[in-house]
Order: sequence, then C-alpha cells, then structure tokens
Amino acid sequence: MPTLLIVHHTPAPAMQAILETVRAGATDDAIEDVAVVVRPAHSNTSSTRTQAI
Repeated sequence: MPTLLIVHHTPAPAMQAILETVRAGATDDAIEDVAVVVRPAHSNTSSTRTQAI
C-alpha cells in the first residue's frame, strides 16, 4: 500500500488550519488504498522518509 507522508511545521493557528485541511483531503473516503502518516518536521528522519517511499 502506498504511503503519503505529510511533514508539517505548525507554529501558528493558520498553519494548523492548513494542516487539518490537508489531512482531511488526504484521508477523504474517495482516496482508497493510501496510508497517511503525519509527522512534525522536527521528528522527520531519513527512516521516516524511506518508510513513506
């Protein structure tokens, strides 16, 4: 199954709102067979990126 990795930096409420909108779109029922992983930018490692490929 493909994985979509969403890496975010959300220091402000507006950026948090954008993240929530992206997450809602990525997990919409119309999109099938794609796992969505959301990670803060500071926790993103090369192994996280590799797992998403």
